[in-house]
Amino acid sequence: ELLRQSATDTLFLTWEWQRAWWDAFGSNRSLRLLTIRGAGGNLSAIVPLFVQDTLLDPDASLPEINIENPSVLPRAEARRTVHWVGGSEVSDYLDLVALAESNRGACAAFLDYLAEREDWQILDLHSVPSVSPTISTVAELARARGWEVQRVREDVCPVLELPDTWDGYLAERLDKKKRHELRRKMRKAERETDVRWYWVEPYNLDVGLQVFFELHRASDPDKGSFMTKRMEGFFRGVSQAARDSEWLRLAIMRFDGHAVASHLCFDYGEDRLVYNSGFDVDTYGDLSPGIVLMGYLIEDAIKSRLRRFDFLQGGERYKYDLGATDTEVVRVFVRR
Repeated sequence: ELLRQSATDTLFLTWEWQRAWWDAFGSNRSLRLLTIRGAGGNLSAIVPLFVQDTLLDPDASLPEINIENPSVLPRAEARRTVHWVGGSEVSDYLDLVALAESNRGACAAFLDYLAEREDWQILDLHSVPSVSPTISTVAELARARGWEVQRVREDVCPVLELPDTWDGYLAERLDKKKRHELRRKMRKAERETDVRWYWVEPYNLDVGLQVFFELHRASDPDKGSFMTKRMEGFFRGVSQAARDSEWLRLAIMRFDGHAVASHLCFDYGEDRLVYNSGFDVDTYGDLSPGIVLMGYLIEDAIKSRLRRFDFLQGGERYKYDLGATDTEVVRVFVRR
């Protein structure tokens, strides 16, 4: 209930997502799950944090930190660091959970809590939406305490505002060249193969995920190294939780019966979140299976009366070719 009224209402702050992340990645980390209540005892904010000894490059002005798959650094020093639950690599939007009118008080309360403790040196807040009041408030209040603050654009999250019809999308969101390219790729696939795409049924999730993992690992060497056994366990956990909450949309597309593309999506509120993907780039790469399936998913989102198609973090060219425009997420890095 609180999340639905907060400044940042996102799938990545739901109990289901945060619990799945902690189950997968919380080992050897100290949970600091803060709750803030008003004078009458009513819950006004939740601040999901954890503390760990994070290895940092001592010479970097703003150290790169990968929580889920930490890099081996030739020179590194451990610093006791406070992070959001949700990590740095797999949760695209993070924030505290607070009523918009209570955000400043919540930020002040959690910084008061940190100021009273001696068991931390760094506060590293990843993936905060640029429109969140948390960014300016934490920066202001931390500087007032004499702490050093860096506030940087961390990444872009291209978003497509959906019109009411597929024809409206083609006419209003794409220029002539991009409209022609999308139509050409979809028609070519339909002309040269038997195209079938579908949502994986809830009862068949395990089988659908296996197809997704196989395509994901095969599509790119970096994706293969990203999808460790622990990461696969996380993907299974969040997919099962999202299925149970009716947020999950796992799409598979087949050409002539052969699985060629899969997109793991979530429908949350009025948004479709396109979370991750995998493709057969060897057999059918010339038919652009990833773009073809994306076209079908946009058309389906319009028919489902969703308002936004969120490509999440990353400025890959295809997102803009499909009509998206940038939103941003910000990182706030505080040295005590």
